[in-house]
Amino acid sequence: MGEEVKEKKPNKYVEGFKGFCTFLYNPDDHTVFGRGGASWGKILIFYFFFYSCLAGFFAVCLTVMLTTIDPKVPTVVGRTNKPMVATYDSRLYTINFKDPKKFAAYKEGINTLKAIYDSEDQVGKGFTWNEDTLGDCYLSQFMKNEPAEKENEPAQACLYVGLNRIYNWSPPKSESFDVLSFECNWDAGKTGSGNLDPPFTMAMEGSYDLTNFYPWTSMEENGLQPISAFKITADATKMPAVEDQDDYKMDTFVVCNAVMKNANGTSIPLEGSRPAEFEIKYDFTIFSE
Repeated sequence: MGEEVKEKKPNKYVEGFKGFCTFLYNPDDHTVFGRGGASWGKILIFYFFFYSCLAGFFAVCLTVMLTTIDPKVPTVVGRTNKPMVATYDSRLYTINFKDPKKFAAYKEGINTLKAIYDSEDQVGKGFTWNEDTLGDCYLSQFMKNEPAEKENEPAQACLYVGLNRIYNWSPPKSESFDVLSFECNWDAGKTGSGNLDPPFTMAMEGSYDLTNFYPWTSMEENGLQPISAFKITADATKMPAVEDQDDYKMDTFVVCNAVMKNANGTSIPLEGSRPAEFEIKYDFTIFSE
């Protein structure tokens, strides 16, 4: 008897790869992915019209929806929007008296903010940037990071605060507390190292009653929201003695809150509002001419 011949089994991976290549393109039937040219043409025509009709349907729905929406009225009002005190240029959150470049950037921030309020789109609408509303803070030329040569002109700068725009919002009034304003106070800061009695004085400049600027409804009708300014002035009389300067806290922070005032000047916090925090950096050179 002759030797039994064993049939060699094909490699399943090789056969699988060949089958996949044939599926991609079959040279015998001239098909791609199992379909011929006519079949692919019919599918492309079908899906072209299908997705065209689908896109047209959504376009019509979107157009109809947009015709029912007033572009001046937000779709969500009063649910999450809360009054928040802020300034409108990040360069204005820090006043650095000891760094001329950073103080110059701070002054550029004032000029940028002033240019926005002085633009043609804002003229005659709501708040006006001038000496009546902002006092000495209406021009960046009044800001100095060191004493001027003339007497009685110490280093000084300003903080600018306002509320975020909330559609159709008005400050809640009571029988006596009916004036919307701001108050700024020295603060220990998040680290707790802030000097609560720094060598500065702080006072509001210009007008302070912002109630008549609300409710705010749109930029077209009301323009930008009103702001208030607080002038920070170096006070040499509060400067510590030379022997105490080594232990003197040089970190100074300011927290500004929105408040409601009455005719006597008494104030209560504005309900639901969030404050803004500012930082003042300096050394004792601001007192030397």
